[in-house]
Amino acid sequence: MGYVGTRGSGLFQTLDGNPRQPFSTTRLDPTRGVIRERSNSAESTYDSLQVSVEKRLSKGFSAGLHYTLSRFIDTASDIFNLSNAELSVAQDSFDIEADRGRSAYDRPQRLTGNFVFELPFYRDQQGFAGKVLGGWQVNAFFTLQDGAPFSVLNGSDPTGALSGIDALAGSAIRPNLNTDLDLSHMTLQEILDAGGKDLFRRLCGNPSATCAGERAGNVKRNSLRADGIANIDIAFIKNARIGADKRLQFWLQLFNATNTRNFGIPDGRITSANFLDEKTTNGGSRKIVAALRFVF
Repeated sequence: MGYVGTRGSGLFQTLDGNPRQPFSTTRLDPTRGVIRERSNSAESTYDSLQVSVEKRLSKGFSAGLHYTLSRFIDTASDIFNLSNAELSVAQDSFDIEADRGRSAYDRPQRLTGNFVFELPFYRDQQGFAGKVLGGWQVNAFFTLQDGAPFSVLNGSDPTGALSGIDALAGSAIRPNLNTDLDLSHMTLQEILDAGGKDLFRRLCGNPSATCAGERAGNVKRNSLRADGIANIDIAFIKNARIGADKRLQFWLQLFNATNTRNFGIPDGRITSANFLDEKTTNGGSRKIVAALRFVF
């Protein structure tokens, strides 16, 4: 059992080096155009409790169990968009700290386990029954993990906050919240059942009584989370002895043996017909691989 933590400063980040003035079409330096800047300005913090239990191989059996409880916070996770629900550029270049939130790589809980079991019968592989039933081994590996965090996006940039740099960042910023619900602790289906895109309010292009002074939305970065991963891989291995120093080895491997659909990050744009619809992502399926190997 142990604690693992890191602190990062001066991390690589993409910024608009000459952004438009708030609520104006004039840039900070009106004599220059768009400046795409790679800056060492991002920060990160990672704290985790890590627990492992292992049983070394004895009597044909070994196993391991590993659990991590963690929190990963940063102001930028990458210099490129990791999904269609992520912005690689700060939505407000005048307030980079507003992008502080869950890292795109944050997975609060992760549990993994594995075992190797050499079946105890007919290990000497003598006789017909021994050759057929002996020499079998079962391996398994499983993963249970929280899903990836992602951002809700406005679907457009009506205030021009990312104007000129949108080819890199995508022409979308985060909208405003239109609810008092704590969406960060709700599943995607619960959010859809509670109103879906109606829980957010789009930004206005021209200041008015309802959206005066808007530049960027108040929805927090990476405030929602996709569904997690539940996966188990199993392998059945048969070792057949041929003489003193030769073996014929048969493998039957089942990847995602339970055929569980592990969906990815859904579309985060509130203008999309597929908003938060995880079923539009590839959830994966069971794969079975058989192989024959001659060892000499």
